[in-house]
Order: sequence, then C-alpha cells, then structure tokens
Amino acid sequence: MLRNLDGSCYKAVGSFQQYNPDAPEHDLFNQWDQESIMRGGSPLYYYEVFIQNQTVDPLYLEDRGKIFSNNPVMLWCNYEPIPSQNELTQFGIDSPDEMRFEVNYRTCLKTIGHPPKIGSRIFTPHLQENWVIIQRNLGEFKLWGALRLELICQRFQESVTTGEGEVTQKQPDVKIKIV
Repeated sequence: MLRNLDGSCYKAVGSFQQYNPDAPEHDLFNQWDQESIMRGGSPLYYYEVFIQNQTVDPLYLEDRGKIFSNNPVMLWCNYEPIPSQNELTQFGIDSPDEMRFEVNYRTCLKTIGHPPKIGSRIFTPHLQENWVIIQRNLGEFKLWGALRLELICQRFQESVTTGEGEVTQKQPDVKIKIV
C-alpha cells in the first residue's frame, strides 16, 4: 500500500493520467506530415468501388458487375513511379507491377470518411495510369497514433470480354495551386 508523507493512505485524485490522442501535439504531427506530403508529393484521384451483392460470383467471390464512383476524391501522396515491367509469357503480355502510395492517415479519413476500400481504383495524373488497391497498411506511428497509410496497388486491367472495369469517364483536370 502506498502512503503519503504524513502516513495516510494515498488516493489517486480524478482519473488515471494517460496519453490523449486528441492532444494538439498529435495534431501538429499530422499537419506537419500532410504539409510535407503536399510540398514533395503529387495528387492522386481515388474512385471508390461499389460492390453489388446480386452479381457476386459464388465460386470466385468477386463482383463481376462492380461500379466505380464517377466523382473522384483528390488525395495527396508520396510515391516513386516505376518503369513498365511488361513481360511476355505464354499467355501474352503480363504486367506484374506493384506501386506503393503513402498518404496521411488522418487527412485521408477526413477527406473520404473511412479508410480507402480494397478494390477501389486510383488514377495518377503524373503518368496518366490507373491502379487498383490490393492492400492497405498503417505506416509510420507517432504518439500512439498512425501517421501514414500505405496503399499497395497493382495496375488496373480492364476486361475486354465483359466490359468490367472500363474506364469510360473523362479523366479529371489536374489543377495544382502553388502556395
């Protein structure tokens, strides 16, 4: 038992003091990270995927009639474009490219309202490429919170036979304001 200097029993006043995730110091890290991404990164456009239960294939558990949002959401990210690695296999040209995009986690949640959905499409205006999200990971951590979100993507491939995933909408105009 803990005792005070006068010999009386020690009582904790109020509640336990612990780290507050809404502290201004934590928000300062997020603002600093977002600003560094905007200064050194590039924009990307996020097209959310909508899955329809009635068109899900029971064997492969994938939606053949998935719909992508017509209104993209612009996020700022850090990524290093990779050269095309198209290989000729016995089935034709194969594109095993993978790309990693890093975005600020808190800003992403504020902009979209939730973490990006796996299967959603990403458009990079830098090289005019379309990617599909296959995995998302929380990246760097500061003060008991995630600072970065890492999106791992593969090239988006349109289906010629079913018309699935066709990119028909006009690409967004890139307007970058230099502050």
